[in-house]
Amino acid sequence: MLRRVRQSLRQVLLLMARRPDLLCGAIVLSVLLLLAVKFTCSRAKNVVAAARPPVRFFPAEAPVVDLYLGQLDQVERLRSMAEVSLIFFYAPWCAHSMAARQEVQQVAKKLAKQVQFVAVNCWWSQGKCRRQNRFYHYPIIHLFYRRFGPIEYRGPFVASYIESFTLKVITPLTYLPTRAHLEEFLSYHE
Repeated sequence: MLRRVRQSLRQVLLLMARRPDLLCGAIVLSVLLLLAVKFTCSRAKNVVAAARPPVRFFPAEAPVVDLYLGQLDQVERLRSMAEVSLIFFYAPWCAHSMAARQEVQQVAKKLAKQVQFVAVNCWWSQGKCRRQNRFYHYPIIHLFYRRFGPIEYRGPFVASYIESFTLKVITPLTYLPTRAHLEEFLSYHE
């Protein structure tokens, strides 16, 4: 293979030695090509525009505090004021986040008096949430009960499941008055 390359180079050099006009033409074309590339690149403008600032993800009337600028410090302040907080980390472009938004909003309407709902845009590059967390998928729900947490929700993003999960964290004890109630409970839970 190396031998073939050497032979090809020798043939090109011999051809150029016999016909100097080809050599001069190749040099002139190369210089013109380099000048054209340099001229084109020097006049090119910056084609990258700054990202537009994010907008609210949840409607204003939804009982969800929407921290669409990724204000993670406000999450801590809000969480310290509430008994139970559900934190919804989202990326505004994510289809799963968009679908889950409606489900979380339904749960928030039902449980707004018992649970504080906070949504955080964790995708915006200038937000504190993006700088401090490395989420590899969206959305993510964390539930905090008093000072305990986060308890990550890993179920489907369906309102009834999210509501059930939240209520089970709020009221972790279940009263089972009879053996039949105990057996029924054990058939639904491990």
